[in-house]
Amino acid sequence: MNPAIIALAIAVQPAEPAAYCAVQGDKLVPTGHVSASKLDWFKSDTPVAFSKSNYIKYGMPQIMGPDDLKFWQMKDDVPVMIKADGTKDIVYVQSSTTLCEFQPYRIVEEPKAAPKKKKKS
Repeated sequence: MNPAIIALAIAVQPAEPAAYCAVQGDKLVPTGHVSASKLDWFKSDTPVAFSKSNYIKYGMPQIMGPDDLKFWQMKDDVPVMIKADGTKDIVYVQSSTTLCEFQPYRIVEEPKAAPKKKKKS
């Protein structure tokens, strides 16, 4: 096989995102040094857009284990995670730089249009 083709195949494969939490002694600590805690959209309770859908805060921040979530996207340099099974109805935003703590956001369902009334003849 041509070495140039092998090199191209290796270069095209996406890199695995780094783990979001690591075990240090008896503690679970985040590997990143950025959280959403000081960002305006995080401090307010207004809906936030992630990938063309609106989400709103859902409950309290949660401590997550290293295998609970997987990387989905970044928002303002803060990791946004989804459950390891890939569902996106609830996403998790890193809310602490000292704990493996993530604020859940649930998708906001668009209101359903009321059925149109038939005109009386």
